[in-house]
Amino acid sequence: MPYAGNQGIRIHYKIEGKGLPLVIQHGFTSSMQRWYMHGYGDALQDDFQLILLDARGHGASDKSHDPVAYARDARVSDVVAVLDHLWSRSTHTCAWVARMKRCR
Repeated sequence: MPYAGNQGIRIHYKIEGKGLPLVIQHGFTSSMQRWYMHGYGDALQDDFQLILLDARGHGASDKSHDPVAYARDARVSDVVAVLDHLWSRSTHTCAWVARMKRCR
């Protein structure tokens, strides 16, 4: 499995497809497999070179016990670390965002 290092954490990534690079990031408590479960991985890989990441603490990436390790800046720098590792200068991005409905 390929990994990129960032701040002592190994970030698991996978590359599939051809075309323009597209980083796709899963949501909280998930993994890169979510993109395949819902058909996005297969649908997008014909037009894009997918760069799929398991966010720190998820999937096959390292899991820290320090809550500070999960700050937004650290998570963003994980994506940058993977792109630096791959020597990718620019990419499109897509993230899984779950919306919660407000209960009244």
